[in-house]
Amino acid sequence: MSKKRKDFGMLLHRGIPYHYKEWTTYNGKLASGYGCEHFNFAPYHVSYLPAQSEDEMKARIDDLIDNHDKYVEKRKLHDAGCAAYYASKTRWENYTGD
Repeated sequence: MSKKRKDFGMLLHRGIPYHYKEWTTYNGKLASGYGCEHFNFAPYHVSYLPAQSEDEMKARIDDLIDNHDKYVEKRKLHDAGCAAYYASKTRWENYTGD
């Protein structure tokens, strides 16, 4: 875990908040990066979106916004796959316990 963190506050891209941080790693090296916690809802369910550079962060935000329909379809496929998996299970035959 990091020894020391410095938060530089919120930044915005296309109305989406993200932040830049610097920290010292466990072995004493300086590290930095960007993070976004905005997309923790359907269809994305991304609790933390990391990036090493500001350009990468902006590109990742752009991708999520510009390709919303693609992520809606991916969520539908994911949910259908989960439903099919659990529908194939019974309490007494091939039950996974979850």
